[in-house]
Amino acid sequence: MRPRFSTRFEPHPARAAGGVVLLALHLAIVVPSAGQITAESDTDRTDITGRQNLTLGSGARAYGMGGAFLARADDATAASWNPAGLSYLRVPEVSLVGVSNSFDTERGVDYDRFDGRAIDFAAFTWPVGLGEARGAAQVSYQRAISFDGKRSIHLTYPLTAFTEEASSDGGFDVVAFGTGLRLSRHVRAGFTINRWLGGYDQALTRLYETFSRRPQREFDLDLRPRGWSVNLGAIVSPVEQVNLGVVYKTPFTADVWLVKARRDHWFEDETLEGTTTNASASDAVRLEFPSSFGFGVSWRPHDTMTLSADFTRTSWSKARIQDYFDLTRTELGPEAVPPPPNVYPNRQYPTLGPVPDPADPDDPARLLGQQDAEQIRVGVEWLLIRRWLKVPLRAGYFNDRQITPDPTGDIPRFNGFTVGTGLMLGPMLLDVAYVHASGEYTRTADAAEGGEFDLPASGTRQSVRNALETDRIFASLIYRFSGRLRP
Repeated sequence: MRPRFSTRFEPHPARAAGGVVLLALHLAIVVPSAGQITAESDTDRTDITGRQNLTLGSGARAYGMGGAFLARADDATAASWNPAGLSYLRVPEVSLVGVSNSFDTERGVDYDRFDGRAIDFAAFTWPVGLGEARGAAQVSYQRAISFDGKRSIHLTYPLTAFTEEASSDGGFDVVAFGTGLRLSRHVRAGFTINRWLGGYDQALTRLYETFSRRPQREFDLDLRPRGWSVNLGAIVSPVEQVNLGVVYKTPFTADVWLVKARRDHWFEDETLEGTTTNASASDAVRLEFPSSFGFGVSWRPHDTMTLSADFTRTSWSKARIQDYFDLTRTELGPEAVPPPPNVYPNRQYPTLGPVPDPADPDDPARLLGQQDAEQIRVGVEWLLIRRWLKVPLRAGYFNDRQITPDPTGDIPRFNGFTVGTGLMLGPMLLDVAYVHASGEYTRTADAAEGGEFDLPASGTRQSVRNALETDRIFASLIYRFSGRLRP
């Protein structure tokens, strides 16, 4: 019997998602992709299961309302949605948000499952004044894209099959300084300056279930981005019950430190002959993140009810990664030398597809390449008040357009529903939200492409149903200090 090996896999920056493109409520939902740069490279998978859309923010209250929060951002998570909403905060407060993620993808008979938990947001807010303007300043932390968790994958091809299981730690983090001010009775404005940092490491082992001289292959990755961006927001109240919100998040280029390593275990007649390695590191990788724009409306027909709706658009068609690389195997033998990394000067991000030729409108890379993501979100909040007890009830719906077209050129749209509630106990606010999103599409792909998995090209194409579901739970805690601390 060939030995069985345990496996570990990564969520890594490169899979099509609705918010890079991902599946989720607070995400723009993932459109899974094969994620391989070239068929000839038998290398680490370059999937991103980064789990959210950079347009969106954090917080159980917001997600309980379907993420329709751009015009109603009036709690501590406002900086991640619309920094103008910080102007509503009039006493010092601290906040903490946690999230649990579960994603389940089916591709024909295959599956791709991910489970993870992370700290999603933390902030300290202090009221400030500037002349007649009043508002608040805030220092916050947000895990914009989380890679914390474990992942299991099973893939079947006509002549081979394998499993992958992985774990990864970390994510793309943002430390932000922001402020929001009420400039007049009808106008509020704000901004945040964001430092992108953090990063993640992952370990993956691939185990082949069918014959292969290399039935076990291990891949390690460490990716550390650094960059700056700015969020700008405004809220206008033409009448007291209505808010109109707008937010713009600037594009930015992140410097990336990327380290990769692989180990290939060679067998002959079920006996281990040896192990070969390959590794490389680079500080020349650059990520060009896209800009995003959103606007929303919020209406309070009476004091205990709020209705909100948002639209956001993120320019993923312009997202790029430069000088990304992958590693090929080192052959077995005493004279074998690790081959140099395969470097890709310019690719789409996160799908890693070729960049379209700007002079060729019929370039297939353009017709089937990355598209801009769009999200439509609506939500409602109803506040129950019984003497000292205040309990909010929330619900929402969202529709997310993905960034990867299907083979016909149509762009899939996924749908989601949310519910949430909370409890207000004096200065403490506790909120929870549950998000369920799902969608499916059909993708046509080569059954076995030349060179991949050590197999010849079959020339066969097949349509595969891709179905994706996600379940997410957000929990938020906000503590507002006594008014005597107010400046």
